[in-house]
Amino acid sequence: MEGEDSRLEGEWARLEVEYRRVLKSSVEFEKSIRNRWREKSKEKNRRIFELEQRVAELERRPEKDG
Repeated sequence: MEGEDSRLEGEWARLEVEYRRVLKSSVEFEKSIRNRWREKSKEKNRRIFELEQRVAELERRPEKDG
């Protein structure tokens, strides 16, 4: 019985270590996805701002008649 208990405790400890490893890996993966999304979003917003500035600049120019 005592050997069985010890074996089960060892197995439980190994499962817990594996669970924590997988959980940590999952969290790191999700963070990387979130960070990548944030960077793409910043870049998109920067590009939109640049285009809006360009449109505003063009709208301020006097029109030339043909």
